Amino acid sequence: MSNNVLRQRFNAVVNNTSEPSMRRYLEEAYRCFVAEAFTSMVVMLWNAVAYYLRRVVKSINVGFFEYNYETLYGEKPPEDLIKINDNRFIRACESAGILGDVIPILDRLRRCRNECAHPTGIFVSMHEALELIESLINVISLRIEDQRLTKLPALKEFARITNERDGEAIAQWVHEGLCPQLAHDLLTMFEREDKESDVSGIIGLWRGLWNRLDAETQQRLWDRIERIVQNTLSDVDNALRTPEQLVRLIVWPAPDAECPPRDRIGELFVDWLEGLAQSGQFRYVDGELAYGLRAHLPIYLRDRLDELLVTWLEGLAQSATFGVEHMEFARRFRRQDLSTPRRERLQAAFQEMVRRYAE
Repeated sequence: MSNNVLRQRFNAVVNNTSEPSMRRYLEEAYRCFVAEAFTSMVVMLWNAVAYYLRRVVKSINVGFFEYNYETLYGEKPPEDLIKINDNRFIRACESAGILGDVIPILDRLRRCRNECAHPTGIFVSMHEALELIESLINVISLRIEDQRLTKLPALKEFARITNERDGEAIAQWVHEGLCPQLAHDLLTMFEREDKESDVSGIIGLWRGLWNRLDAETQQRLWDRIERIVQNTLSDVDNALRTPEQLVRLIVWPAPDAECPPRDRIGELFVDWLEGLAQSGQFRYVDGELAYGLRAHLPIYLRDRLDELLVTWLEGLAQSATFGVEHMEFARRFRRQDLSTPRRERLQAAFQEMVRRYAE
């Protein structure tokens, strides 16, 4: 690339930078370049790049970076990212799979900056300056929203320790090519983690990935989920996962959408809940599970759940074996779209609860 073309491209990058602080660094670097103050240009370029790196980390997830930093160095990083040593910062990014493709370029500029920013007698030549500019323009001209995470192990380990919200939020940054394998690995982790383990982060990252998967991958995962649901519901007491966790994991399509795997899984849940009711083992937590499932299932399954819940509440009212939480449940349930006969039965059960509770 000729000097004039490179200069024009450098100027275009400056003009297209909207973030005020980063633009000031780049403007000064550009002025240094025009004045042939190449050593000063390198220092200002590094300031721009260091600022850009920290913006990338903040945009993706600071917690994800901090976890990888602590794993790498055995200590928490400073709360203010700008106070982290640049070499350590880059190594933590590399470990996390952040900006993995350009780490060698960043290392080269950082070494050059360290050498010439101190009284070492080292100065940057025009040739070196042009090479650095050409490489770094390809880095800092990348839109932050186009960055992607590229380390599968780092993503899986973070899923184990984070919460559901942060797990789901980071999914959008995963490299497209990793999504199918990561989804399968997360489902395996969900299935096999210890019973005491908090799988919230795994659920969050999984849910965030789901809509980024192709139809073929989703179908294979639906098949696996169906088997997990079957195994769990056949022996809930000894299962590693709870029915409630399974319901949280599944990214349910709209109730009126055609989805045979969803329908088969829904039938497994409804059959199991009806079995609990028939055996007298139906508990309040099962009522909440059924109530939540209503929103995800087609009409024919929702109808079975409605009948189950109304009958359960009627039994509680008649036997006076209810508590305040059951009354509140009945009050919430009344607000749902129920058939007229069931609504009347539910209203009668609720009134009976109120009467008996007042006695």
